Amino acid sequence: MDIYQEFASVYDVLTEDVDYDSNVKYLEHILEKHLAFKPHLIAELACGTGNITKRLADKGYDVIGIDLAEDMLNVAREKCDDSVLLLNQDMTDFELYGTVDAVLCLLDSVNYIESEEKLLKMFRLVENYLEFGGAFVFDINSGYKLREVLSNNTFVRETEKVVSVWENEQDEGCVHFYLNFFLETDNGMYRRFYEEHTEYVYEIDKIVFLLEKAGFINITCYAENTFHAPDAKTERIYFVANKKGKKLEIN
Repeated sequence: MDIYQEFASVYDVLTEDVDYDSNVKYLEHILEKHLAFKPHLIAELACGTGNITKRLADKGYDVIGIDLAEDMLNVAREKCDDSVLLLNQDMTDFELYGTVDAVLCLLDSVNYIESEEKLLKMFRLVENYLEFGGAFVFDINSGYKLREVLSNNTFVRETEKVVSVWENEQDEGCVHFYLNFFLETDNGMYRRFYEEHTEYVYEIDKIVFLLEKAGFINITCYAENTFHAPDAKTERIYFVANKKGKKLEIN
């Protein structure tokens, strides 16, 4: 069953506090710092409802959005014009028509990959579809955040239309999220739906090892919204890695 089937209808309401404009500005600074050329074509894995995808397209980039959840992509299609290519594919088993200048995977989507084998497969696919010298940028929820901030805690959030109760349970190497949503309907009643999600803990050294095994170079990690190395209590960590080689400019 698609875990985002119902979630797609409330995702944007629940992420209203995410500053997507600042996120995109930070991503552009990362690409400027880690690319030897100006990127034109960008692929975003696990693009969800297209909040980053649309903003990149609005800035003039050619963008490909990839997500396994068709319902999330349907929301993205309503936001993006026909210039954005949206593909219903698994981020660990995707296929593109050619190479791209940069690949993004954001908002802890990597934490949803349940094994090192699948993570390595994804890294190898990204490396394969990147231009020489291209950049791979992604973020994770840190082990500290999953184990110390989220695990075994309950969070309640109420908006004008949605009430959510988010109960977390720590397991070996992962945290399970049990999500109850109460969505107000047109007649003033509330409709309840329930989902379970799991995020897996990946430490920095393991990710670096797998990136190197996939052939990446110049691997760097930053604390969110900075160009400083993460510390023991950093909650979100950004990784940047390059594909070997130099892009050939065609006049």
